[in-house]
Amino acid sequence: MLGLRVTSFTETLGEPEQDANSALTELDKGLRSGKVGEQCDSIVRFPKLFEKYPFPILINASFLKLADVFRMGNNFLRLCVLRVCQQSERHLDKISNVDEFIRRVYSVIHSNDPIARAVTLRTFGAVAAVIPERQQIHHSIRGSLDSYNSVEVEAAIYAAIQFAAQSKTFAISMCNKVSDMIQGQAITANMKLQLIPILQYMHHDTNTAAMVRSLCLNLLPSYPTQDFVLVTLNTLSKLAAATLVDIPSQVTLLLKYLKDDPRYEIKLKAFQDLYELAKPGAHIWPAKAIDDFINYILSCNRNNLLMPGLRVIQILVESPKMCYEHRTCSSKLRAICEKHSYSPSPAIAAQTIQILTQILCCCFEENLQPEGSDDVIASLEALICLLTSEQNKPKHLKIALKCAVRLCEAKPDYCANFVELLGSRLDDVDGESAIVICEALGAIGSLKCETLLPQLETILGLLSSIRTEPNPKQSQTSTKIMLCTLIFQMLSGSKWNTEIESAIFAVVDANDLWSNYCIARAAVRYGHHQIGTYIFKQLTEQVSSEHFHFWLASLKEMSQAESLLYSDDSETLSARLDKAIIHYNKAIAALKAASTPSHNLTFQAEYMRIRVEFLQCLAQLIHTCNILCIVPAPAIASAIVQNTRDEHQRYGYVTNQMRKCVKEFKNCGDLHWKLYQTAFDADPATLENMQILQQMCVLVEQCLETVCTSGSKLREGPMEFGTKTIKLESRELVRACDNSLIVAQNLLEHSATCNITHKQVAILRKIVEILANASLPVPRFFFQILQSTMVKLAINPQPRVMGEFISVQAGSQLAVKVEGVIQHGMKPGLFRKISQVVVNVTSQLQSPAKNKEIDPKILEQVSVLTQTVTPHKDFFSAQFLLAFPRGGQYLLNVEASVIDEQSNTWKTGPKSSLTVKVPEEQKMAPIPMPGTNANIILMPEDNLFLKPHQKKPM
Repeated sequence: MLGLRVTSFTETLGEPEQDANSALTELDKGLRSGKVGEQCDSIVRFPKLFEKYPFPILINASFLKLADVFRMGNNFLRLCVLRVCQQSERHLDKISNVDEFIRRVYSVIHSNDPIARAVTLRTFGAVAAVIPERQQIHHSIRGSLDSYNSVEVEAAIYAAIQFAAQSKTFAISMCNKVSDMIQGQAITANMKLQLIPILQYMHHDTNTAAMVRSLCLNLLPSYPTQDFVLVTLNTLSKLAAATLVDIPSQVTLLLKYLKDDPRYEIKLKAFQDLYELAKPGAHIWPAKAIDDFINYILSCNRNNLLMPGLRVIQILVESPKMCYEHRTCSSKLRAICEKHSYSPSPAIAAQTIQILTQILCCCFEENLQPEGSDDVIASLEALICLLTSEQNKPKHLKIALKCAVRLCEAKPDYCANFVELLGSRLDDVDGESAIVICEALGAIGSLKCETLLPQLETILGLLSSIRTEPNPKQSQTSTKIMLCTLIFQMLSGSKWNTEIESAIFAVVDANDLWSNYCIARAAVRYGHHQIGTYIFKQLTEQVSSEHFHFWLASLKEMSQAESLLYSDDSETLSARLDKAIIHYNKAIAALKAASTPSHNLTFQAEYMRIRVEFLQCLAQLIHTCNILCIVPAPAIASAIVQNTRDEHQRYGYVTNQMRKCVKEFKNCGDLHWKLYQTAFDADPATLENMQILQQMCVLVEQCLETVCTSGSKLREGPMEFGTKTIKLESRELVRACDNSLIVAQNLLEHSATCNITHKQVAILRKIVEILANASLPVPRFFFQILQSTMVKLAINPQPRVMGEFISVQAGSQLAVKVEGVIQHGMKPGLFRKISQVVVNVTSQLQSPAKNKEIDPKILEQVSVLTQTVTPHKDFFSAQFLLAFPRGGQYLLNVEASVIDEQSNTWKTGPKSSLTVKVPEEQKMAPIPMPGTNANIILMPEDNLFLKPHQKKPM
């Protein structure tokens, strides 16, 4: 009900939570068990342990234990260890004691059992990434290739493939041997088929790559069977893709087999390899090869060959060069598309439409006018009509609708045509096809929402017909949600009439609870808070958990607060702001009660708190504007102006209050920016929402500075937010900002005279009213987390007892090692990826040693150390050396922030704290004077430099 997606790393799968040491100890007990079953059970649980605690100390210790089991156990246990190595490839480079791990595993290579040797070789292949240059293992692989046991030879081939992919030395040294084995007569054909893939990694230098390519080309006529040709062509294609220089010759070779070889599997393999070789770009392909390929597809009449050929063309036309050359109707590529765009096969027609769409969109982006664009639109509309009439091809319908949406993005003039077409088909479809069409209408409506208005009657009729069915299906329920969302889109920024409102409420009354929650969520996302208030009020008492109850109560109060701001009541703006603030405070209190350890709702609470801060600033500005009328300037205003040389002080109290409002709006804008920096996983629409809200604060701040501060300038022209197109949800906020800016231009007429006039105050009130009446679209990240990223830190050293301090000797330094792991949810890197991690360590003296006074300024001094590291396979580490200049108790704060691929810094955390206690330095031991009693002790304050005739008094 919370609408937050639970990520994979927060799931415990029913197992009790325990720390890394306890988990490793438990698995170690199983490894030492005398029962093979318990040992196997412990071994197979190690990959999950690595994912949960991916730190080098634990992984190194675990692999050493597994290596002992591999050395002492039977072949079945060794096979289990092999599977762990294969499943834990991401964590292999965290093994710090690689030599010891290899020594324990390598001892099995001398076994008399060929199966044991084979498992050992496969284990070496699985860990080849961390031991690529071990000569003894290279020698063992070469020796095992000459074994008489086929199982050992196959394992050696597997290990050779893995090492050749990692080691240039091994790949070059194995080239001649593999070549001799392939060309030799003693090796079976099946073994040769396994040896040929090794050659795809022989691309580390030009001579070796040329020799391998020549060998494979000689193999093709010598071994014309299908299996050999398939494997050899695949090897040649992988080799060409790695070297790039051989792509033209490989494309020519594949075209030769495509045209001359009659076997279907080989033709299909040629298409697959051409598809892979087309990804680097069509500019690498020879012009003649492209023409030959297009001619072959033009003459091809078999659908099972036409589809893979069209996929290759689709990759080729991603190159702007291909789109430019084939933008005219006279090209052969356009002839292929015209021939098959009305194909009876939906798959072929959809693939053809994708190619034409790519060409048109590329031309539109480059401001070129392609020929035959109307014919393309007509063929796409015909395909949509065909697919919606059949209703059993939702996959191909989705492809066609994606093409329609893409064309609308490239040229918005097409929006009305496609909306009219899709709206006319809504009555004739149901099930998944109806959902797909609604999604397409929503995507087009987000570009131009006014194009959806003509379909309002159709959508209301569909809602009424689905509502009256006795037992609606799940697809129909999803369709109702989508139809309601379309209504919210088309009425964004508009007033609701009674008929539409009644239709929505009738759907809600006949719906299930989850569907109603989805409808309410969509309503508040598009700023329709009256609908959200009505639905959330019904749902509040119909949930199974008090956390859900408080979550819904929070949403209800938030929606009610926003609906009060732009209501048509006769109340004053100040009264509406006060009521909205009260409801928002109730929402924040309910949100705190809804928080749980797994869903802390930090973003939601902070977003609401900043919204309340903004509304309070607006209310304070209204009261400040009233001061000009009710609080006159003091009698000593002229003297204050002369002393301060500030002409605005002539108006007394109102000037200071306005300047105070400037600071408050600036602080509110800073809060928006700080929240923005923490939202690394937010979708672009959410980030845009926070940018606009921050700019609102900046706008009011500049308006106030123009009135109450000399020399301030107001921005001119429309506001820009760094995006090409503003999302539909944010358009009302942008419109309010633009309208406020237009009104604010009138402030410039009086700013030069340093006067605070009633006209300026009226303009400020008007700006506040415009901004307050703008409906707030609650961003998607408030409800749903589509991308989830978490940084986990492990700090060394740690106190022996949690909460205690770490002791450091005076005059010494403390080495702090920070290790971290980046954990992802279901869709890693959906919006942005982590490029670097910034680790900050701050040290501050909290309290000095006992019985010692210290300057308060020293307590305010903070030592900051920063290190930027690049994560490797989601793991990073940083080391710091901290010095403590004086005794006392220090607080160490360790904080991590991330940098994305666009070099933007995000304050994601986490933060950890340690307490360090440094004792005072001991005073030097007193030294007895020569010739005196050893029991007499001279203190440091005694004068040791007395003249000979002077005696120290007894």
